[in-house]
Amino acid sequence: MGQKKIVKEFLGYLVVVIAAVAISLTIRIFVFEPFIVPTPSMEPTLLVGDKVIVNKLAYRFGEISRGDLVVFNSSAEPEKELVKRAIGLPGEEVTLTNEGQIIINGQPIEETYLVHDNSGSYQNQTYKLGPDQYFVMGDNRKNSLDSRYFGPILNTDIFGELVIIYWPPSRIKHL
Repeated sequence: MGQKKIVKEFLGYLVVVIAAVAISLTIRIFVFEPFIVPTPSMEPTLLVGDKVIVNKLAYRFGEISRGDLVVFNSSAEPEKELVKRAIGLPGEEVTLTNEGQIIINGQPIEETYLVHDNSGSYQNQTYKLGPDQYFVMGDNRKNSLDSRYFGPILNTDIFGELVIIYWPPSRIKHL
């Protein structure tokens, strides 16, 4: 009888462990995913090596807003997932000027998250975004491979919103 109790108790623990693994995998695959910032393109907002959490449900139930930090599969580098800031939204006209200004539908935008000496100047370019396209840029404009180089991205390439830096402890913050 003692051996049956041990087997029963072992099976009970096994069920709990399997359930915990299944729940954690489901959360990681469909809800929240840890991500390590791979490039300096988002400095000073994000630093290379920052560990962050991506909310994968954010855009299944909500819209992307200008200024959101979106995580997407890069068509320029298919093996990489990138983080950039959403600048232009579907249907908008995005104009970059030689003076470093970004104009959306004829109105200049204010980018308070940029370091003032970081914007630099742009090649005069205008992009008319389609109904499923976003124009994304890194905060470190002088060192960012973004929509200026690979063009607008599709909403189907975006898989989440970056919501929190959790490591290193000195940089913990909600974004």
